[in-house]
Amino acid sequence: MTQVYEELFRAWCVPYRPELVPPYLRSDPVTAYGQYAFETGFKLGMQLAASSLAADDLCELH
Repeated sequence: MTQVYEELFRAWCVPYRPELVPPYLRSDPVTAYGQYAFETGFKLGMQLAASSLAADDLCELH
């Protein structure tokens, strides 16, 4: 793992906390953390995509 990747991981990825995980995923921490990471990455990607559009382009999406 590169130093930059490790720093980004530690800054963005929170430690696993079972009490914050839906009950159906508590017995599977790998899936629970993967789902969290996917959701967070998806939200970040959507924010980046929306912010890269001009205001006129956003009006066309309605």
